[in-house]
Amino acid sequence: MNKKNNLNQKGFTLIELLIVIVILGTLASIALPNLMGLTEEARKEAITFNTRTLLTEIEVYKFQEGNYPVAENAENFISNFRNDFNALESIIQELGISDDSQYKYESDGNDYVFSVKLPNDKYVGISSEGNLEQDLNQHLKLEE
Repeated sequence: MNKKNNLNQKGFTLIELLIVIVILGTLASIALPNLMGLTEEARKEAITFNTRTLLTEIEVYKFQEGNYPVAENAENFISNFRNDFNALESIIQELGISDDSQYKYESDGNDYVFSVKLPNDKYVGISSEGNLEQDLNQHLKLEE
């Protein structure tokens, strides 16, 4: 009879397993939204960093060519200079190019502005003035 009682006492009851599952589910529901927020913040920082790097690449282009890249619009800028500017390629990999309104590029050869819409509906931009502007509410525009 003693052996029979030992066999029945091994393992966990169904109630104990359910309690553990509920605790794990609660912990996951708390942790996942926090991790998702970190992912979006990391994307935003990566795009901002690459935009700052693009500023440097465009300045090097001007030094070598004598003027800033000229393109009719952002779509032409991307298609003409995507292979020349590594940072532009990185921005495109992060955001894609399905929506042309995400990007804006204007240049007359002497001045330029480039801005990108971030996932949080804010904008980051660079200009020939050498500035990186963050938390903008709209795309930058070239002053005439």
